[in-house]
Amino acid sequence: MIEFPFIRRSSKKLGDIFKPIVPVGIVGPKHNINVMMLLDSGADISMIPYSVGEVLGLELNMKTRSEAQGIGEGSVSYVLGSAILRIGHYEIPARIGWALIEEIPLILGRLDIFRTLSIEFRESENRILIRKLRSYNKGLQVY
Repeated sequence: MIEFPFIRRSSKKLGDIFKPIVPVGIVGPKHNINVMMLLDSGADISMIPYSVGEVLGLELNMKTRSEAQGIGEGSVSYVLGSAILRIGHYEIPARIGWALIEEIPLILGRLDIFRTLSIEFRESENRILIRKLRSYNKGLQVY
């Protein structure tokens, strides 16, 4: 099991907000990077900005282009990619959305992650608890 604290962020309108932001290593076909990602149980897929996909060396395959819908009427175009996501000592092959724009946050979504890990949000205790469930993704090909 691994544990992370919630990260305090200040909002002028809402005051202090505690966000589930966790350190994640992303292993791409050409490079690896370490980032902080918002752990979002409402997001279908993990998303990365365009520049991050370039650094990782992902292949821009427009045949896998799709749209992600968020709150409201806006949407973000992305291509489907894959990478190995390292969360603590867990390595998870995962499909990710490589946004075709830069202006999006790094989001750790449910696809492939929540089938592999048990994630508990304990905000009142300032803890996020993560445990491995099973080897669901062993057959997922990355890159």
